[in-house]
Amino acid sequence: MPRINEEDMREKVTPFLEPGEQVVTMGWASEKGFKYYYVALTDRRLLLVRLSAMNKVKGEESIPLTELEAASVHKGYKYAPLDMKLLSSLAETSLYIRTRDGKKRALRFPLIAGLKNKEVPVQIMETLKLPG
Repeated sequence: MPRINEEDMREKVTPFLEPGEQVVTMGWASEKGFKYYYVALTDRRLLLVRLSAMNKVKGEESIPLTELEAASVHKGYKYAPLDMKLLSSLAETSLYIRTRDGKKRALRFPLIAGLKNKEVPVQIMETLKLPG
């Protein structure tokens, strides 16, 4: 995995921001199927900048905040035996979201040295104040 840092995140997220749009929090996440993202919560949307395995930008998608219906945070692997949940909770935090059209996403934010990456899903939840 390429080195991930705050500067690289800002460099790759900024070109996708609209004029006046402000980033609330952002981090690096993965999704099932070897999909990698810089995830940025802005004052308008949840922005997902898709990355290659070599950390090159492959595109972006965004979900307007008004389209988010529910979200929840789980520390560790959601569907694992208790002992695995305890160990995995040290390594990652997951954000589960559902949009108004029923689409579900599960984004995993791992522990990354030098970043508060595991805290990003919690910050997103606290900001959005959506039901779980």
